[in-house]
Amino acid sequence: MNYIEVKFTNTEEQNDILLAFLSDTEFEMFDTSESGLNAYIQEGKFSEELLKSIIETIPNSTTISFTFSSIPDRNWNEEWESSFEPVIILEKVIIRAPFHEQFQNCKYELIIEPKMSFGTGHHPTTTLMIEMMLELELAGKDVLDMGCGSGVLAILAHKMNAEKILAVDFDEWAYENTKENCERNNSTSIEVIKGNVNSIKNRKFDIILANINRNILLSDTGAYVNCLNKNGYIIQSGFLNEDEKLLIENAEASGLKHLKTCQKEKWSAIVFQLPN
Repeated sequence: MNYIEVKFTNTEEQNDILLAFLSDTEFEMFDTSESGLNAYIQEGKFSEELLKSIIETIPNSTTISFTFSSIPDRNWNEEWESSFEPVIILEKVIIRAPFHEQFQNCKYELIIEPKMSFGTGHHPTTTLMIEMMLELELAGKDVLDMGCGSGVLAILAHKMNAEKILAVDFDEWAYENTKENCERNNSTSIEVIKGNVNSIKNRKFDIILANINRNILLSDTGAYVNCLNKNGYIIQSGFLNEDEKLLIENAEASGLKHLKTCQKEKWSAIVFQLPN
């Protein structure tokens, strides 16, 4: 199957913003170039008009332009494997691919197939989420991984001895990839659902992990709170440092207490708690 390669001309700061917006669409693969971001989508799923409408919703979108062309199919996994390196977080978590050698002396080893997904640990938001998780006691807790992507956070929760874990993503590819990675890590007790915030109604959790994007967090935090046990925690990431205040105000309006904020590069993660 042929692909459409879209070459964006944008600032370096806009790479992550574009990536965040396009990750919720049919685009499957991304890489960077000297001029900006490159994105890849199956030829039959590409719509120039839809792409233009997406870009118009991005701040300072007038500085973003793009060209596109058809390219032959290629072995995408092989190309990713050639550049995918293991990630070590706080000397406690190692995220590696199946083709990497096993690591020693690391408390939690996660084996994630690198299929062009968020959740390999290379993106700052994934790293921030993991760092925050390591500060909490997950043993015996019920955990929700909302927008699970590759399933890496749900799998880490399992390895940290969480009791019940639900992983949810609306994207078919992410749903399938999470199931595959759960099997790969002997974490098949994780419940994986293809859905959205409506899929968690009438469920209760002690810890909710939401590494999504600003707009979804603003829209769905109230629903998360309705599913959170008293004294439970919500960790949110997927937004830029400049949006911290907005996210905190939104969460506090839903009854959450702001506990901690961490930053990495241009990205932030926040820990909230629901008071008793």
